[in-house]
Amino acid sequence: MKEITDVDPSVLVIIVKANGDEEVAFEAFRNGSHDYLKKLGRKNILPDPNAPALPAPATVTLSQYHKIQQAVRFINDKYRTDVRLDATAREAGMSPSHFSRTFKKVMGLSYQVYLNNLRITEAKNLLHTSPRSLTEIAVSLGFSDLTGFGRIFKKLTGHTPSAYRNLPRSNFLPKKA
Repeated sequence: MKEITDVDPSVLVIIVKANGDEEVAFEAFRNGSHDYLKKLGRKNILPDPNAPALPAPATVTLSQYHKIQQAVRFINDKYRTDVRLDATAREAGMSPSHFSRTFKKVMGLSYQVYLNNLRITEAKNLLHTSPRSLTEIAVSLGFSDLTGFGRIFKKLTGHTPSAYRNLPRSNFLPKKA
């Protein structure tokens, strides 16, 4: 996607995957995607008549949607710094509380979860490609300390950063169908 948009930014790129994959979504946003749609399976397309009614989906205005997309671009550009919710909300022209609610409606996850996933996705790459220390990697990705980085990394990957770094690369290659 990045190579295509580098050549011609006006080209519309659509990525379709059989399964929703948050890592692919984060990579798409990092490379300039304006949206990400999760493909739905064909099973359970009709509601169970005995199931309780689901709440109406959260709606946002087109203006709010564009403000959140502007904020996502801001986050993608600044995630390596101490980018805070209030600064991102200001960038979107919204109050922090309104921004938080709207961000979750549009993105399907909270601001902090999005930011952490973005940082950890990059950390996983750096742990296998960079000789820098864990502390250097953590600080370079906007984490204020190694402890917080390690806690979030383990929560999202199931491994400590040092254990992840020592895993064989073959564990990360796509499985052949």
